[in-house]
Amino acid sequence: MVKSISLAVVAVVGLMAATPAEAARADRRQANQQARIVQGVNSGELTKREAVRLEAQHVALQREIRQDRADDGHLDAAERAKIERQQDRLNRRISVQKHDAQSR
Repeated sequence: MVKSISLAVVAVVGLMAATPAEAARADRRQANQQARIVQGVNSGELTKREAVRLEAQHVALQREIRQDRADDGHLDAAERAKIERQQDRLNRRISVQKHDAQSR
């Protein structure tokens, strides 16, 4: 599982290099959140079940970003705002799960 998560981080970082500047923030946040999930698993702050659930949410958001870009190759202001709200929610979920005193 950690290997697949690490590969996902590499893929996100690779995408960051290929995207226009206005969409790079969304990609950086995705990479950062992915790294936080991996760090939580490695440190024991996230249980396997929590990590799987957060990873699924992360992948769903990544898929949505990709679909939004498919229309015209970039994210417009409304799409960026929607994605930022979703990333904020995922960020809070990661934080809550990492600090809920459960360990593996």
